[in-house]
Amino acid sequence: MAGKKTQTPGSLRVVPLGGLGEIGKNMLILETANDILVIDAGVLFPAVEMMGVDVVIPNITYLQERADKVRAILVTHGHEDHIGALPYVLRGLPVPVYAPRMAAEIVRDRLREYVRGGEGELHSIKAGDRVTFGDFEAEWFHVCHSLPDSMGIAIRTPLGPVIHTGDFKVDNDPMIGQPFDYGRVTRIAEDGALLLFSDSTYAEEEGYSGSDRSVADSLFKLIGDCRGRVFVASFASQVARIQIVIDSAAAHGRKVALAGRSMTKIARIARELGHLDVPENLLISPAEANSLPDHRVIFMVTGSQGEPSSALVRLSRNDHQEVRVKRGDTFIISASPIPGNETAVYSTENDLVRLGARVLHSKSHLVHVHGHAQREELRTLLNLTHPRYFVPVHGEYRMLKAHADLAADHGVPEENIFTLVDGDVLELSGEGGNVVDHVPAGHIYVHGLGEWDENVAVLDERRALSNDGIVTIVIPRSSATGRLAGLPKITSSGFVSREEAGQLFADTVEEIQFQLDRLGTQKLDWDQMDSTIRGTVERFLHKRTRRRPLIVPVSIEV
Repeated sequence: MAGKKTQTPGSLRVVPLGGLGEIGKNMLILETANDILVIDAGVLFPAVEMMGVDVVIPNITYLQERADKVRAILVTHGHEDHIGALPYVLRGLPVPVYAPRMAAEIVRDRLREYVRGGEGELHSIKAGDRVTFGDFEAEWFHVCHSLPDSMGIAIRTPLGPVIHTGDFKVDNDPMIGQPFDYGRVTRIAEDGALLLFSDSTYAEEEGYSGSDRSVADSLFKLIGDCRGRVFVASFASQVARIQIVIDSAAAHGRKVALAGRSMTKIARIARELGHLDVPENLLISPAEANSLPDHRVIFMVTGSQGEPSSALVRLSRNDHQEVRVKRGDTFIISASPIPGNETAVYSTENDLVRLGARVLHSKSHLVHVHGHAQREELRTLLNLTHPRYFVPVHGEYRMLKAHADLAADHGVPEENIFTLVDGDVLELSGEGGNVVDHVPAGHIYVHGLGEWDENVAVLDERRALSNDGIVTIVIPRSSATGRLAGLPKITSSGFVSREEAGQLFADTVEEIQFQLDRLGTQKLDWDQMDSTIRGTVERFLHKRTRRRPLIVPVSIEV
């Protein structure tokens, strides 16, 4: 059973299943003896070495073993790293979901697509709503982020109020959505919060994160100065950026074409909820945009992180179904590369320049501000909440440590600051807090309809294929004796050239025959033969080539 140590009566447990020590896969558990609440259920987008993987989701074994205690999943906002795992999680853990309006609509759309039987029990909430879940009472409050209806969650527990910021920044006059609700947070933490979970993404950077209004001024001028077609690449969920482009297009006599399925979906939901103000007839299809003069068009596209199937990357490779890049086009990359995506982003930009386009990005122009608080904003929140305990969340380990140090500088006792990693079990009681256990919290990889954890060798085999190729050995076997009934046939892919293969594989066949003869004359089962052939071929080919291809014996009975 995941988590072997029994919970102390009257205590509160904190168990992160994702999002600590990484960017993405956010999922956090609060647990009493009677009840469990889950905050967010997000995906991690795969790194380059996760070959072929679509997304990575949290390991929910701990929750499944305690399913009778799980009361609900509470959502802070609608970004994929906070909601993307819900279709997978709800298959194995069908519990109610409570989410802010925009997030609820995005989740509803995803669940209809992925979960057989519809959306399940999905509740749309608004700021100020309070819902009781056994030992817990949750209340949502406005925070400012790059997606409308982003919220933090205050959870009243038997030990005191716990505050989870979700993703946030401080912008007192955001273009879309509400500013951070200082008043409500101050009232909730009037006597000090028991525990604060706070966004650590930019905890290493001094100053303030900046306002989208500064980006609006810059983009307005850049678009006005362009004479040809303009392409603006952004996160699909950056609704404020979509509004900025729409406003600029209207002012400069241009139409806007949205390219990318997720961009189109988010824009539709945002319009339905009143978050986007779009003049009549301003939005057109990419096909319609092709019929207009270049100076009358703006394309807004997905792919600012170099995602292989995105509209921007397809444009950079000139394989987009509807639009071709041409000399005189201007591409504005209105985002900063997420750590790990730099190579893909720069490769896309290089390809666009080779096609004759001009590329503007955040290093050369003010075309992006991020949606996460920097150190001055984090200090503000610490001063508002006066937490007894502090756990930095949402960040790689160095970010969490920087945030923990900041909390210590602002008076939180060091023994009450816990820099956790996924799977740690923090237990708080009237006597203090300690990490008392560690539970499974590794990656679950999703590829198509398949899911597997880190103990399965699929990724190791894919890496072997990418490095040294594959060698397949077809073994004709006697159905009576299990022994060779003819010469093995060897083929390979990605291992050696056709010219090298002839003598090498002939020698390999001789070695296979020699090693099988050494087993004697008794009847051989396939497991024994398979093991012998794999070991023999792996050793022999490594000795001859200093490479280790994936070895795949195949039995054919004759």
